[in-house]
Amino acid sequence: MEKPGDHATESETIPDEYQSHNNDPTETATPESKSSQLSLSQVMEAVDDFIQSLSSSTDPLQDIPPAVEPFPETVDSLVSKMESSGIGRDESEDSAFIDAVNRISKSVLRLRDLNLDSTPVSSWLNRASSVQHRAVSLLDEEFRHLLDRSRENKKKKNGDGNNPDPSYESDQSGLHDNDQEETFPDFPPESISTLKKIAGAMISAGYETECCMSYETSRRHAFKEELNEIGFEGINVEDVQRIPWESLQGEIASWISIVRRCSSLLFPGELSLCNGVFPGQDHSLLRKRLFTGLISAVTIRFLDFSGAVVLTKRSSEKLFKFLDMYETLRELIPALEQSDSNLIHDIKMAQTKLGEAAVTIFGELENSIKTDIGRTPVPSGAVHPLTRYTMNYLKYACEYKDTLDQVFQHYEKAESDQTEPEPETKRNQREDDEEYKTSAFARQMIRVMELLDANLEVKSGLYRDPSLRSIFLMNNGRYILQKIKGSTEIRDLMGQAWTRKRSTELRQYHKSYQRETWGKVLQCMNQEGLQVNGKVSKTVLKERFKIFNNMFDEIHKTQSTWIVSDEQMQSELRVSIAALVIPAYRSFFGRYKQHIDSGKHSDKYVKYQPEDIESVIDDLFDGNPASMGRKRT
Repeated sequence: MEKPGDHATESETIPDEYQSHNNDPTETATPESKSSQLSLSQVMEAVDDFIQSLSSSTDPLQDIPPAVEPFPETVDSLVSKMESSGIGRDESEDSAFIDAVNRISKSVLRLRDLNLDSTPVSSWLNRASSVQHRAVSLLDEEFRHLLDRSRENKKKKNGDGNNPDPSYESDQSGLHDNDQEETFPDFPPESISTLKKIAGAMISAGYETECCMSYETSRRHAFKEELNEIGFEGINVEDVQRIPWESLQGEIASWISIVRRCSSLLFPGELSLCNGVFPGQDHSLLRKRLFTGLISAVTIRFLDFSGAVVLTKRSSEKLFKFLDMYETLRELIPALEQSDSNLIHDIKMAQTKLGEAAVTIFGELENSIKTDIGRTPVPSGAVHPLTRYTMNYLKYACEYKDTLDQVFQHYEKAESDQTEPEPETKRNQREDDEEYKTSAFARQMIRVMELLDANLEVKSGLYRDPSLRSIFLMNNGRYILQKIKGSTEIRDLMGQAWTRKRSTELRQYHKSYQRETWGKVLQCMNQEGLQVNGKVSKTVLKERFKIFNNMFDEIHKTQSTWIVSDEQMQSELRVSIAALVIPAYRSFFGRYKQHIDSGKHSDKYVKYQPEDIESVIDDLFDGNPASMGRKRT
């Protein structure tokens, strides 16, 4: 409420005559000359002494002290002045006016408590009560005006909400995420100081209900406008069950943004304003009631949306949105710590439901691994789609490892609370187990990895060629290991011992492959059986070269179509094969080739030079269609 014009500065002395607010010409100040020339501060001191005497004196009051007698008219003149100029223009004048209102309120309340029969006292009390009511009415009006001023200023900044620029709306949709300096609500310190003084004066005067009503009404409107600006009205609980998941994801994203804005800015801002306007321990219950009343409806609507989302059909892709919502509600709790405790209890219940849904969805991952019993092997021993899906899912899930650990801890506790207490010996044995010492989510991860390992072992049996079976296990094992090494979160959860165990298994698969594939090749280059009666048998030697050529050709033709997708493992395999085969062949070739060269058609038996072996080995595991012959599975 802005008043035109400024009023002259308050006189330091009290005039000889006071005209009351009802303009009664018969009502004048007391005639005592001393009181007629008192300054405002002196009158205030006299009133303070008067109030003190009312509390300490045992004799019934018969008359109002001369210095106090004109005080209602003094306050009435201050009210008239403040009606003209308005509160918030001059801090010293505001303080003087509010101090005067506080004193007349204390006087009125104390005299009412004494319930005196004195006519002069009753007359003064009636005049003071009338002035007090007028003063408090002005305070209430100015209180609402100051509270509404921030909304008016914001509307001016935003062009009264009628900005014709279509980009304005899109700019606002970002919810001010990049505006680090944003404050809410936008009250300067001097306004909060004035609001605090007015609220204190109204409450001291016995008008707490009216003060709180004005505060609630103004802040509720301001808060609603702020929420509407960030899309709160777009949260439609009724549509959650009807719209497809793709659309619901957008609704959830909006919900998360709005709740987080409330957690980080709006709720703390409202609490800060409430603390500033109603400070002190005496007002703690009042603050809690006002703050709770303002945010409760909004919070309940947030929780209704969360509850509706939880009731949608469960599926694996929903896990991460559920966890986002869980974390968002967790962030909301600190912003509500000074509200009614029921709200925090309701939020924790909503979290529990989201957590239970997350546990169920994560359990579906385990079920999907168990039930993946396809009978067709992956061509060329490549990484199985189940391995890729599971590891990528776990990698993403581990970004929520702290939240998932909290969820599974709560779930395990709830499960144990519903079962009979286990014997102490069994509990001690379980607590000594290394797996139990890990986090709740780590135990879930280990179970999933064990299920995946068992499933891959079964799938490897679909390959009839033992060598390809080893390649399949190497490919999948290497993929899993690289995913773990590439994710700090997974690596920390699984632990170094588990990673070392996985590396050992890979080496075992590697050795198994070498034994199955190259053992017979090396056997045909064995010197045993080549000599008959002390001489090299050309027939046996030719057969050995022929066997080597056939076996090497078959390996080249078959294993060049196999796939080792990890370049490092592919290189390690080729190097290990070359280190195993080339020296043996070079030695065999160097020692016995001369026995073949002396005969006819030597190239029919000696097909490969030692240097050719390495180039053939470099063709292996490329999945090269050009070299593809008969598949062996």
